[in-house]
Amino acid sequence: MMAWKVRFGWLAGGLLLAGTAVAVDLPACLNRAAGETTRAAVMNTHPAETELLARLAYAEGRSTGFPDDARVYQGIAWGVMNRVRLGEISAAARRQYGNGVAGVVFQPHQFNPAVSLRSPFSKDFLCPQDATRWRLAVDAAGAALRGQENPLIQTPWEQRNGRSLVVNFYYPQSSQARGPLAPWEGSRALRFIGDPSASSGLPPAERIRFYRLAQPPGNSSAP
Repeated sequence: MMAWKVRFGWLAGGLLLAGTAVAVDLPACLNRAAGETTRAAVMNTHPAETELLARLAYAEGRSTGFPDDARVYQGIAWGVMNRVRLGEISAAARRQYGNGVAGVVFQPHQFNPAVSLRSPFSKDFLCPQDATRWRLAVDAAGAALRGQENPLIQTPWEQRNGRSLVVNFYYPQSSQARGPLAPWEGSRALRFIGDPSASSGLPPAERIRFYRLAQPPGNSSAP
């Protein structure tokens, strides 16, 4: 019973009581066994989607260089869920980005800061230790999973289908960044969206650069 409380305490702690936010407990620290992948170490615990997405947002958020900016966690969580929701209507998107939250989070060569065995931030994915930043990640994950008022839904296609084509994002000031611009900058398939509006709740481009697909994914059931 004690292990259950530690494992799921963060979820119960995040409930709002009489309009007052209660502190969110940190999730359990996980360890990789010898030869075990990050995915196996996490998925063997059967995490809820909110915890899994929050773990990713937490680790990726730390990797951006701006771990105290709530907007960073929001941007990451929305970007992940944009991939998930495009996969719901497109077989091509599922092949490229993965299927479902877990499939997207662990799609190879996508979220290397959080899940790569070689990344120093993978320890943050397995063992978040800052309660204040964890709360930011949990809040962002919850909002993106609910899917209401997605700030990245802007174009006519996006508004018509209730899904965003913003699926790539780059952290220009991360210690792991190859330079100030993403490797795919200038690609015909992706377009930099510029600085989000101040009212969007998203970080400026100097912290996260967001990219929109130039065309909806193939095999889409959406008009």
